[in-house]
Amino acid sequence: MERTTEPLHRWVEAGLLTAEQAERIEAFEAERISAEPSGTGDRLTSPAEAIGYVGAALALGAVALLLSDLWDELLTGGRLALVTALTVAVFGAGLALRTATSRAMQRLTSVLFTATVAGVGWVTGVLASDVLALETDQVMLSVATTMFVVALALYLWRPGALLQIATLGSGLLAAGAALGQAELTPDPEWFGLTLGGVGLAWFLLALGSWLAPRVLAEVTGALAMFLGVQVASFGDARVTALAVGALIAAGLVALAVRTDQLHHLVIGALGLFVLMPQLVFELFGDAIGAPATLLLLGLLLVLLAVGLGRAKREVARDDDVRQGAFR
Repeated sequence: MERTTEPLHRWVEAGLLTAEQAERIEAFEAERISAEPSGTGDRLTSPAEAIGYVGAALALGAVALLLSDLWDELLTGGRLALVTALTVAVFGAGLALRTATSRAMQRLTSVLFTATVAGVGWVTGVLASDVLALETDQVMLSVATTMFVVALALYLWRPGALLQIATLGSGLLAAGAALGQAELTPDPEWFGLTLGGVGLAWFLLALGSWLAPRVLAEVTGALAMFLGVQVASFGDARVTALAVGALIAAGLVALAVRTDQLHHLVIGALGLFVLMPQLVFELFGDAIGAPATLLLLGLLLVLLAVGLGRAKREVARDDDVRQGAFR
């Protein structure tokens, strides 16, 4: 209340508000603060959340022990019944907690729904391998596609960090598995282009505020692009792939400078640190590759320091502006 009443008193003295209006504002703020949930609901963690995580860890440990001893002896029906029951139980627990308002229970719900995605993939794997007797690459495609569909549905229903990561991860796996269905094994460039394309699409969706949390989506999309570049670099077009990756990283650094977004700077600098030394060695060979790499890394460190200093200065300036608004 102190931060609220201080400017009110100044505004009354300046004639911007009447004393009656200031009293009504103070009463409204006091009522709002008193109506906010307190206690466990506002805690960063809660006993129920801790108990839930401990219980889940114990359950996973028991399942692991059970499966290590009995999985090979179980018939197909028993395996399918076991994994289905576990998946339904986890999903049911998530449904039961979905209306909880505390942050701790919301996090636990997100964990349970993400575990549901893994459980659905497990069920699909048993069906594809034991019931349908599909080939390994077909089993992988079935599992990845099913996980992606379920993760996407849950993410659209309840957007969150874990489900977002599960959606992107299963999407990348599904895209790679689909490409692997070709009769002739594609070159690494095609796998890299596929993974990088998925990452680019994810990054653009994040920039357009279609994905939440936005910052996480931008970071994971950029990392997926760099993953695609690194995979493509294992093929014949290694120099081209590394050069494209370096351009993407430089573009992220430029975007960070323009938009004042620190995470773009960090990911762009990370991409440059990983890709540029490889490109230097490919272009100059072992003779001058090491000195050139050291020089390049030094310049990159300077660039990163400048970017971090600028970001820190912008944050400090924003804080000064906010504090000035309350004076």
